[in-house]
Amino acid sequence: MKTRIILSPATLEDVDFIVEGKTNPSFWPYEEDVVTAVKDEVRQKVVERINSDWYKQYIIQRNNSERTPVGLIHLHWYIKERESWEIGFCIFPDYQRQGYGLEAAKMVLKFAFEEWNAHKVVGMCNENNRASKTLMEKMGMTLEGIFREELPWPDRWDNQLFYCILDREYRKKGNDN
Repeated sequence: MKTRIILSPATLEDVDFIVEGKTNPSFWPYEEDVVTAVKDEVRQKVVERINSDWYKQYIIQRNNSERTPVGLIHLHWYIKERESWEIGFCIFPDYQRQGYGLEAAKMVLKFAFEEWNAHKVVGMCNENNRASKTLMEKMGMTLEGIFREELPWPDRWDNQLFYCILDREYRKKGNDN
């Protein structure tokens, strides 16, 4: 069966594209630091991460002749000594609610557990980010905790949700991940 998406590993040629994506407030409505992001600092972090062995950045592309970019997804060490990774993702507004995020997340989970021998993968989101909550639950992740008033906003503090899936839970679900 042909997949609808391709995960293209980020290279140094992709830096400007990734920086534009990571600093676009319309892509990250629940991230408090995007509006104040300084592109030169973001660029420096993106380059550092692309050149690292602890951060895996991918561009999510439609599997078509144009390889249309539909989002970004990454996986990085959360706690290396515990074989724990953290997943993060952004589907561009024109491509949301079409299943691309779930497809990409399942591919990244497969890498994490089957190729990189992760013990667990965690993910976090603002409690108001219904799309991220739903996606993590569809990935088989469990809500592990709530960090109360963790995220500062101009007029309030929001809770941050902490999700996790363990390797044994991933394997128990089988190939339908």
